[in-house]
Amino acid sequence: MPLEAQVYPTMPSRPCRFCLSLREGSVFADFDVDEEGRVFLCRISFDGHGCCDGEFKKMSFEDSQLLLEAVDREAVDSAEVEATLRTYFGQNSDVIWSDALADHELV
Repeated sequence: MPLEAQVYPTMPSRPCRFCLSLREGSVFADFDVDEEGRVFLCRISFDGHGCCDGEFKKMSFEDSQLLLEAVDREAVDSAEVEATLRTYFGQNSDVIWSDALADHELV
């Protein structure tokens, strides 16, 4: 099942550099970027599970650039971005709730 990713407006109550809506709005992933240009999750919220935050790993520089360029173009619903996000969520499965990842088919 595709992620159906969309760039979503950021909210003052959830500070981040950019937000992605996944699965027709049932998942919201808030991302930030460090001083080296590497993307990382600030928090991720799931319908039916709540908001998960913690010490998330950072994406590789290459994956970060791919995602940032896609966000800038608002072209995040692509196979490359989906593969990047699925890999990243899997790399953070020790922090992100495994039942939420499975229920929303993110890995």
